[in-house]
Amino acid sequence: MSAKAAGRLLVQRRFLPLFTLFQTGTFNDNTLKNALIAMITFGGFAFLSDLPSAVRVPVAALIFTGPFTILCAIAGQIADKFDRGIIFRWVKRAEVLIMALAAVGFALKNVHILALCLGLMGAQSAFFSPTKNAVLPQWLDEKELITGNALMSGFQFSILLVGTVVGLGVLKFGTPMISALLFGLAIVGWFAAEMTPPAPAPQPELKVNYEPVSATLSVLKKAFANQDVLRPLLGVAWFYGLSTVFVTTFPDYVASVMKYEEGVLMMMLASSTISILIGSLLTLLIGNWKIWGPESVGLSAFGITGVTLFVLILCLIPSPTYIGAEKFGPVNDFIQNPHMPLFMGAIVGASICNGLFLVPLQAMAQRRANPKIRAQLMSAGSVLLNLFVNLTTFGLIGLAAMKVTPKMPFLMIVLGSAVVAAYAIYRTINPINRNPGMET
Repeated sequence: MSAKAAGRLLVQRRFLPLFTLFQTGTFNDNTLKNALIAMITFGGFAFLSDLPSAVRVPVAALIFTGPFTILCAIAGQIADKFDRGIIFRWVKRAEVLIMALAAVGFALKNVHILALCLGLMGAQSAFFSPTKNAVLPQWLDEKELITGNALMSGFQFSILLVGTVVGLGVLKFGTPMISALLFGLAIVGWFAAEMTPPAPAPQPELKVNYEPVSATLSVLKKAFANQDVLRPLLGVAWFYGLSTVFVTTFPDYVASVMKYEEGVLMMMLASSTISILIGSLLTLLIGNWKIWGPESVGLSAFGITGVTLFVLILCLIPSPTYIGAEKFGPVNDFIQNPHMPLFMGAIVGASICNGLFLVPLQAMAQRRANPKIRAQLMSAGSVLLNLFVNLTTFGLIGLAAMKVTPKMPFLMIVLGSAVVAAYAIYRTINPINRNPGMET
C-alpha cells in the first residue's frame, strides 16, 4: 500500500480513534515507567534501597509486566465475548482514574504510589493489548494489515521516544507538568475510545474462565495447537525480549559503566526509537515486495539477521567512557568521544532492523488467527511476550548479581537473535503450507 493510501487510512473512523487511544496509552505507560526509573536511578529517591542500582531498575520494570502477564489470558476471553469497542471505553476510563492517582504520587513525590500506578497500568494494558490486536483484522482488510501495523508500531516507537525523554526528564521538568500531561492524554484517549466503531464479539456465548493460571494455560494450549499463528507470535515475543535488554540495561550502563549523565541515556534511547520507527515505516514501502516471499517472511529474516550483526559489533567495540572530574560526563563530552560514532551506529543499525523484523510478524499472526478465537490467540501472544520480557528481566537481575562483564546482556541478544535468524532464513527458503484455523 502506498504512503498516500496509508494517509487515507489514518483519517478513517475504523482506524484513527484506535490509533489515538493506543498512542496516548503508550505515552502514559512509558512516561510513568521512566519517571519512576529516573527518580530511583538519578534522583536518589528511596525504593528497594537495599538492592544495587543494576537490580532496582529491572525490578521496577516487573511491576508493569507482572500484572499484565497474570491478567492477559482473562482479557483475551473477554475480548472474544464482548464488543471490543465497549472494552476500549472501559479501559480508557480506568486509565483516567489511574493517572489521577499518579498525580497524587507526583505531588507527594512518593515513588511507592507511582509504583502502584505503574502496576495498575500493567493490568489496564492487559485488557487493551489482545483487544487491539484482535480488532485490527476486524476493521481492516487483509491488504491493509501490514500498513495498519506499520503505522501503529512505527508511531508507537516515536511516542515511546517522547515518553522516555519526558519521563527521564522528570527531575528537570518538574512533577506538576508531568502530572498534567499524563492526565490530559488519558482524557484524550478516553474521548478517542468513545469514537470507536462497533466491533461485535465473535463468541458472545463464551464462558469466561477468571482463574488466571488455568486461563493462561488454556490460551497457550490454543496457540500451540495453531502452529502457523504461534511462530510469528514467538517472533514478536523475542523482539520485545531483546528490546527489554536495551531499555533495562542502558540506564545503569550509562550511569555506572560509561559514567555519563541522563542526557546521554536520552540520546541513546532517542536514536534507538527513531530508528525502530524508520524500520517500521520502511515496511510501508518495501513490505509487499515479492522478493520477501509469502507474508514477507524474508523481510523478517533480513531484519533479525541485521539485529544479530549490529549487536555483535556493539559487543566487540569499546564503549564511549567519561574520564573527567565530574560525577557524570556531559552530552558534549559523549559527542566528542572517538568511540561514539561506531557505538551509536551499531545501535541505530540494530534498531532499524528491529522494525523490519517486527511489523510483518504482527500482520502475519493477525491474518492467520481464526476469527472466533483471535483475541484469545492474541492474548496468548501477549502472555508469551511478557514471559520473554520477564525471563529476560530476571536474567538481567541474575547477571547483575553475578557481577559479570557489563556487555554480557548484549551478548545474550546476539546468541538468541542468531538462533531466531537461522530459523527465519530456513523458513524463507522452505516456506510452510498454511493450515489456518486448526483449532477452535
